[in-house]
Amino acid sequence: MMIEQSRVAQLVVHRVGNAARGEPLHLSERAASVDEDVSALILAGYLKGIVSEKKQHQFIHETDLNLNELYHYKQQFFRGELGFVALSQVIAKHLHARSQHPNISAGDLLVILFEGLQEGEGTQRAIGVFKSEIRDDFLTVVESGEVIDLRHATGINPRLIDKGALILENGPLMYAVDRQAQNAKFWLDDFLQVLRVPDPASTTKMVADVLEQVSEQITDAKQQQQFKEEVLTRCREEEDFLPWEVGEVAGRFVPSEQVSQMMDEAAASHGFSLEKSARVPAKNVAKRLERSWSKIGIGHGVSILQPSDLNLEDVNIENGDEEIVMTLYFSKKT
Repeated sequence: MMIEQSRVAQLVVHRVGNAARGEPLHLSERAASVDEDVSALILAGYLKGIVSEKKQHQFIHETDLNLNELYHYKQQFFRGELGFVALSQVIAKHLHARSQHPNISAGDLLVILFEGLQEGEGTQRAIGVFKSEIRDDFLTVVESGEVIDLRHATGINPRLIDKGALILENGPLMYAVDRQAQNAKFWLDDFLQVLRVPDPASTTKMVADVLEQVSEQITDAKQQQQFKEEVLTRCREEEDFLPWEVGEVAGRFVPSEQVSQMMDEAAASHGFSLEKSARVPAKNVAKRLERSWSKIGIGHGVSILQPSDLNLEDVNIENGDEEIVMTLYFSKKT
C-alpha cells in the first residue's frame, strides 16, 4: 500500500479513562481543525508508522464477522449510514467499555479519516484509531524582544505510537500495533478483536520454534540427530513448504497430536492463526535452526557444539561408581 498521496480528511479527539477505576469518558461534539503542519505530522508519524507488513492484522469473530464492533462500525460509516463524528464517538464508547484491566491508562483517542491511500491502480479511504497514553515533555523557544527564553510544554508525539489501528475501507484486513501489549492485551484481543496476518519472518520463527521444541522432546541423542538431519535436509532442498509437512517429519519421532498442540500453541503465542495453505520459506527456517542446533545435548546435562562438517552417529555412556565415560562417534558429511 502506498501512502505518499494520502491526506487527513477529518480528525476527532476524545479523552478515554479507565472504566474499571471509574474514570470518565469525555466526548468531543465536533471535528478538530487540522492545519497543514498538524496534517504533515500525522501523516509522517501515525500513518507512516503503522503501515507495515509486520503490523497487518485481520478482524475476527467466533460466529459472525459483522458482530465484531469495529468492523461493523467501519462498514456503517463507509456505507454512509454513520457520520464521522458519530463514528468516532461509538469507537470511543466501545474502547471505554473495554478498558477494564487495572493496567490500562487513560489517554487521548484520535480518530482520523485518511483519504487517497493507493492500492494497486485505485485508492481507498481508511479510519485511523490512535490512543496516546504517554505525554512527552518538550522545550519550546520563546522570543520576546531581545530576549530568547525556554518554556516547558507537554504533548503527544505522533512518531511514538502507544496503541494504533488503521482500518481499511475494503475487506477485513487492517493494521494494528500495541507498544505496551505485555501489560494488557486488551487493545488487540478485546477492543479490536484481531489476529495477526502471518508474514514470512513470523512464520519462519514460529515453525523453527516448534521444531526446536520437538527436538528437545527426543531424549535419545542418536534419534535427535536423525530428526535434525532430516529436517535440515528437507529445508535445504526445497524452496518452501507447508507447516503440516514438517509435522509429518516430527510425527515419526514424537506423537503427532503433541506436534499439533505445539503448533497451535506457537501460533497463539505469536498472535495469529496459521492457515494450512500458508507456505514457509524453507531456507530461512534452516538458517535459524543451524544456529540453534549446533549445540547438542548428549545426556546427563552435558551438551556439545557440533562441527558443521560432522554428523553425530552414536553416543555410548558408561556409568561408573565415581565417573561417567562418554564415547561419541561422528561421521564426516559428504
